[in-house]
Amino acid sequence: WLGDERYAASRLVLLTHHAIATHPDENITDLPHTPLWGLTRSAQSEHPHRITLIDTDNHPTSWHTLPTTLTTHPQHALRNGTPHTPHLTHHTTTNTTPQPPINPNGTILITGGTGTLATHIARHLTTHHGARHLLLASRSGPNAPGATQLHTQLTALGATVTITACDTTDPNALRHLLNTIPDQHPLTTVIHTAGALHDATLTHQTPDHLTHTLTPKINTATHLHHLTRHLPLDHFILFSSASGILGATGQANYAAANTYLDALAHHRHTQGLPATSIAWGLWAETSTMTNHLNDTDIHRMTRAGMPPLTTNDGLALLDTALTTNTPLLIALNLDLAKIRTQATSTPISPLLHSLVRAPLRRA
Repeated sequence: WLGDERYAASRLVLLTHHAIATHPDENITDLPHTPLWGLTRSAQSEHPHRITLIDTDNHPTSWHTLPTTLTTHPQHALRNGTPHTPHLTHHTTTNTTPQPPINPNGTILITGGTGTLATHIARHLTTHHGARHLLLASRSGPNAPGATQLHTQLTALGATVTITACDTTDPNALRHLLNTIPDQHPLTTVIHTAGALHDATLTHQTPDHLTHTLTPKINTATHLHHLTRHLPLDHFILFSSASGILGATGQANYAAANTYLDALAHHRHTQGLPATSIAWGLWAETSTMTNHLNDTDIHRMTRAGMPPLTTNDGLALLDTALTTNTPLLIALNLDLAKIRTQATSTPISPLLHSLVRAPLRRA
């Protein structure tokens, strides 16, 4: 549709049905369609004013209201005829039920466990949260670069560490991995950090781009959800990305994968199961997923008001997430003054309007 010149002056409206939630207690009943929200948000960033996203409830009044919402905001949810629009807000712990602390006797499973962020998290949980039983799973396992040193370091810090190779996208392999956890140290925390990038602008995305990026995040998260839902977990943490919420250009596939994680966390929350999806901004420390970024890319993001997170700031935000019973948290380093200045000449994401009161732009 975007590549067809006949529609250059047209607007495309995509409708979903309960693929997002408008409040914490509303269940998401259409998980398979939730990735469309991330993918389309990226499409909206790449092709402004061409696409509108609307989630409906099929209420008769909503269908009457729908035509009036088509140009007021790029994203809507219609509930009983009332349009709702998404906005970022500052998180507050007021009136929220805290999560339990890390259980030192329980096992912590970290997928993507030999990656850059996962190794920081494993060390932090050991030194700051008393974690003593770590199961780090990745495709390469003990053959991953730095795995031996990580095992030695964590062991010296007092933890019992198992680094294992496992294709967590395979439910049978993941089930076997979970069955190896000893009864005396049952699984109490899941942290899903595995992911992969395969960037391209939307009109150049192929099935290979989608499969490469969606599979490690979506398939693994789904299998973890089903295979552990009968267990008395304390924490079920999904590492998502702000790209799925803000609509990163060139990352429609990655944004799609991450909005699924956000929705899955919300779905678990409404089922009374522990779950928090953390939609991270970019971390300053280079990882295998971000080593393609150069200094120019980092400076561009910083000028746009979204400088990378330091490792210390990222770990501090993780600490907050571990104590907060909220299904979706967005962990971003926002320079609101720079974003406000930028808004005088360049439109900013509508999701930021509640944080940044943009000055009136005159023609």
